[in-house]
This record gives sequence, C-alpha cells and structure tokens, in this order.
Amino acid sequence: MIRQQRGVGMIEILVATLIFAIGLLGVAGMQVFTLKMNSNSEIRTRATLLASDMVERMRANPSQWDAYNMGTDECAVAVVGTPSSSNVAAVDRRQWCLRLARELPASEAQVVIANGVATVTIRWQEREGRELVDADGAGTGSEQSTNEFVLRARLGNV
Repeated sequence: MIRQQRGVGMIEILVATLIFAIGLLGVAGMQVFTLKMNSNSEIRTRATLLASDMVERMRANPSQWDAYNMGTDECAVAVVGTPSSSNVAAVDRRQWCLRLARELPASEAQVVIANGVATVTIRWQEREGRELVDADGAGTGSEQSTNEFVLRARLGNV
C-alpha cells in the first residue's frame, strides 16, 4: 500500500521562497552599488567640465596666462571691480572658483601654467559608505577617500 506524504509541498514552497528572498537581497545590493557608482561618475564628470572650462577661459585670454596661476587656497580670494582688460583673469578665476564651490563642495583646485601648458588639478572628497567605529563601538562618521582629476592642455604656441 502506498502511504500518502503530507507537508512536502509546503516545504518545497518554503525553500523556493527562501531562495527567492536571497535573490532579491542580491538584486537590492547591486542596486545600491549602482547608485553609488552613478553618483561618483557624476562628480567626476563635473570635475572634468570644470577643468575644461578653466582651460577655455585661459585660451580666450592669452595675454594674461600667468594671472591664472593659483594655488589650492586661492579660491577664497574675492575679486572686486568690474571686468576690464587688466583684470579679466581675476574675474575668470573668481567665477570659476564660485562654480567649483557650488558644484563640488569640499573640493580644492590648483592651476599651474608653464611653457604654454596648463595643468588644472581638482581634488574632492567622496564618502565610501562604510561607517567608521572607534574602540568603544561609537560611530565616528563615514570613511572618505580623496579623488583627483588632472587636465593638462596646451594653450597655444609658445
């Protein structure tokens, strides 16, 4: 005589549901990773556009290339007065620094011109998403990494 088994169908459904749930967790993890990478690529694109903008400003004002040199702390210097042939570079720098602060907060930039070649360096902080914990187990903030974009461009014939 054949004995009837009871509850086997329920166990199969439970196992299938468990496998499906694990798969959904994997998909959710990939989605979070994709969103983070998308955000990072947007920031890198902004840095690229900002560096290109500065190079184009320098190319438009070849008589004052040397006035575009600036260190990492010079974006804080304010420009007063109206644009003229003597201070176009200073106004360009100030406008560019304001745009840098607006589009890439917590960033710094450096512009160096030597032998007709401009080097625009932009550094910024990105959150890694991992929470830092001290010895007592208290959270100390998110881990950050410093990223850098460097654009070298020939400005013209020297």
